[in-house]
Amino acid sequence: MADFAAEASQSWASTLKDLDPPSFLKKFWSKSTRSDGRLFSMCRRTRMTRGILKLRTAGSSLIQLGNTQIVCGISLLVGQPSIPDNGDLVVTRADSPDFSLPLQSILTEMLDLSCLALGEAQAWRLQVTLQVLEDDGNLNDACLLAAVAALTDTRLPPTQRNPQTERIEIMESSQENGSSLKFNYIPVPLTLGIYFGKDQKTTFLLADPTVEEEALLQGQLTIVVKLDDKNTEEQHNIVHVQHSCAPPGLKREDLAVAAHMAYGRD
Repeated sequence: MADFAAEASQSWASTLKDLDPPSFLKKFWSKSTRSDGRLFSMCRRTRMTRGILKLRTAGSSLIQLGNTQIVCGISLLVGQPSIPDNGDLVVTRADSPDFSLPLQSILTEMLDLSCLALGEAQAWRLQVTLQVLEDDGNLNDACLLAAVAALTDTRLPPTQRNPQTERIEIMESSQENGSSLKFNYIPVPLTLGIYFGKDQKTTFLLADPTVEEEALLQGQLTIVVKLDDKNTEEQHNIVHVQHSCAPPGLKREDLAVAAHMAYGRD
């Protein structure tokens, strides 16, 4: 009898999810939980694989954030830098021209660009290319995590100056023999979905929202914090904050809670 009741309950839940997804999700939210079993403060499991692309890339990664999957590849160009003794990087997304997060600015601040200088008024340019394989929500975090993972996988090949052309030439070398990039810090993002209760006074912050949850949210907040080698909370600093929110908006205490959640992301 108990098994029959359980099956009936599961069948009802499945029917409600198919016929009325908003009611299905909100039923869980009203009990401070989510349809996939997570608490509001919990992110989905993050899987990171470096070196996924072996040919024609200096570094690469695959990020799986739940069912969201993004691959990132780093290619190298040699040219004249706009700032002396510094290289630069350019970020593109193969499936879309737009980013909702200023990835190029965040990644540029993360890198020690002086490590890209080659001398002779030339430097490396890093071409960071992202490709969304599957979108199940929270592309902000997934794109940044994929780019950071690929950059930490990147190796710069040795170069030599051609005395005849006076240009820098790339020498043949395996990735293992290249030099790693230098970083000022590692950025760690956390995106939170914003949902207000029926009384419009209670604010729910849902970490790492799925694509189904995103459709019901009344706003989103992304916080990027700086992680250094000491890995202590006192050493974290907020690098970037971005949010869009419908009335009544976020209160100061909501932002404090969100920052604390970002510091504690695994």
